[in-house]
Amino acid sequence: MTYKEVYDLHEQLLLIYEKNRKSPSPYQREINHYKRQFYIAQDIVQRIYVMNQLIILHEKSRGEQIKWCPKEYFN
Repeated sequence: MTYKEVYDLHEQLLLIYEKNRKSPSPYQREINHYKRQFYIAQDIVQRIYVMNQLIILHEKSRGEQIKWCPKEYFN
């Protein structure tokens, strides 16, 4: 898999996360930081790293939502 293919996959995943987000993430500050870092990244490897950090933050936020749903439903 080339860097370009990895970059494209990360980009698709981030677009889906952004499109489906209904409320601000508890990690919004960190997300904004990495979005700024993305624009100053100089090569594709740095951009992939930044995109990976953004995906990790979105996954953390999503994990908290998944934990919250059963607690609300069963309590």
